[in-house]
Amino acid sequence: MLGFLQNFPRPILIVDDALEIRGYSRKVFSVFGLRFRDYADDPEGSLGKVLGDEESLGDELALATARVVRPGDEEMFDWIHRKRSYEITLYAQEDGTFLVLFEDKTDYAVSEEILMNARGYLEHILSNIPLGVIVLNSELRITSMNRQQQRFLRQMGVEFTFVDAIGASLQELLPEEIGDGWQGLCRTVLDSGERAEETKKSFAGTEGELVLNATATPLPDTIGQTAGVILIADDVTEQARLEKELVKAEKLATVGQMVITINHEINNPLTIISSNAQTLRILNKDLDEKAQAKLILIEDQVKRIAEVTERLRKLDEIATNEYIRDGEDMIDVWNEKQREDEV
Repeated sequence: MLGFLQNFPRPILIVDDALEIRGYSRKVFSVFGLRFRDYADDPEGSLGKVLGDEESLGDELALATARVVRPGDEEMFDWIHRKRSYEITLYAQEDGTFLVLFEDKTDYAVSEEILMNARGYLEHILSNIPLGVIVLNSELRITSMNRQQQRFLRQMGVEFTFVDAIGASLQELLPEEIGDGWQGLCRTVLDSGERAEETKKSFAGTEGELVLNATATPLPDTIGQTAGVILIADDVTEQARLEKELVKAEKLATVGQMVITINHEINNPLTIISSNAQTLRILNKDLDEKAQAKLILIEDQVKRIAEVTERLRKLDEIATNEYIRDGEDMIDVWNEKQREDEV
């Protein structure tokens, strides 16, 4: 039994109620920074001396032996020695001695600290990135939401507390227009395991139009199964505005090219038509009233066409009106707003 205990692969001491050493494993020497072979002549005596020198450990062991009164009872406490952290468990045995087990928790504590720091760092990143993030579980209930997402929702007029959000579904938390769309998007991802997105969705906001891209991505568990969904919202309001401006500029450029063509291909023949109509009317005094009226009409319509081409040349924005009921729109050359601006 003594040989088995000495070769036990973990640090162990056997002590009596006076803390006299009754047994040990060789591993226990390393706890005190010792090598067994250096104390092989009198290992119990050496351990007893070391235990006497470690007052904090001795005091804790004395208290623990006083609290465990029946065989099978146990007592646990923490002890720090030479920057190492140990969890010590004391068991009462049938023969009145106590088994003391040392478990080094230093690496575990360091790992926990690293994990906590990493978690805090990631939470800090999520809190400050310009993307809205919502994490949902397998029942599509919210487990986390960052600050930017809350800002987006406040811009849409949605007010809630973080406590309200946790455990709620998107349909329960958000207005129908937003909640139904995002819930459906996340449901699709949860069922298919594939990424899905909703692009350039426009919402009425307290500060004007808010345009968001929403992307839902499956959240895998440790074995790769879809355990939830991450919903990311990206504010593309400025991008959408610039795209509209680009389309407007492209339309204006097209109109500009068209005006050049009109001026060249239409205005020149119109000048000849107008001049000939005036000449016929002025030089032929004996024309009846009906013929003169037709010539005047030709001159007036030529002037109208000239005015249209001039309006097209001055256009700085494109407005359209319905040309035929339920048909194609046409450019509103006589834009009333533009007329007012010119006046």
